[in-house]
Parts: sequence; C-alpha cells; structure tokens
Amino acid sequence: MPETAQAPVVEEVKNCPACKKPLKKARRFYRNGAYYCNNNCFKKFQATAKSTADEKSKAVAEKSQSS
Repeated sequence: MPETAQAPVVEEVKNCPACKKPLKKARRFYRNGAYYCNNNCFKKFQATAKSTADEKSKAVAEKSQSS
C-alpha cells in the first residue's frame, strides 16, 4: 500500500499578539491575518510594529551614511 502524505498541521493562535491574553472564541477580532482581543489591541499592535519599523530604517540609514 502506498503511504499518503499528511497535510501540515497549522497551529491555531491562542493568545492576542498585542497583550498576550488568551483569546476566547466568542470575542475575537480578525484583522490582517491575525486574531486580536479587540480593536484597541489591534491598533496598539499596529503602532508598535510601525515604531519598530521606523527604528530599523533609521539604523540602516545611519549605517549607510557612516560608510
């Protein structure tokens, strides 16, 4: 008998990426491919992601200017 390949198991997100609280099935907020507790957590996560991206771009700009 030939062996059949199983599909990879996708792990379900169980905590909010912004506040790390456990997500309840009845109270999930889906935006941009992720589940959050609420709209406030989504906005908080977007703000932190933007600030880290800005810091990285500044570091790259400083490195290229010093060379």
